[in-house]
Amino acid sequence: MSPSSQWTLFLARPGRDRQHVVRDPQGEPRLLFGEDDGTRINDRLARYIVESLNAGLDPEDPDPDEGWFLDSLSDGDEQDPALLICDPDFEVRLEILDTDNFEEDQALGRRVTALINTYLLQEDSSHPSVSSSGSRTEREPSKSSV
Repeated sequence: MSPSSQWTLFLARPGRDRQHVVRDPQGEPRLLFGEDDGTRINDRLARYIVESLNAGLDPEDPDPDEGWFLDSLSDGDEQDPALLICDPDFEVRLEILDTDNFEEDQALGRRVTALINTYLLQEDSSHPSVSSSGSRTEREPSKSSV
């Protein structure tokens, strides 16, 4: 059957300008990360996504209105129906690589987006003073006006 039952992380360009690629259990590249913003968020997200996919996690998106989101560049162009995951600043951060099964690709995109938003909310709650690459920052605790 398949060579592996695990999702795997591959660094296509190791070093400072590393390129993260997540491969499905059949060894096919499925997720391609864009450039890191200097915070090494791609390193953390890639590991978290691979671990979560392997663990079978499929959370509901905890931040569908303000978090990272799935976008499509298809606009009727069935030759290249790119699925992109963007941060709240509309920067493209990941691409879902096409498998000729658009519904399966969309499902993976929604799942990965929900995993990313879950991860970022967990990070924000454990480090309230740190902004996680485009995610909203926690407000300072309100001070009494007395």
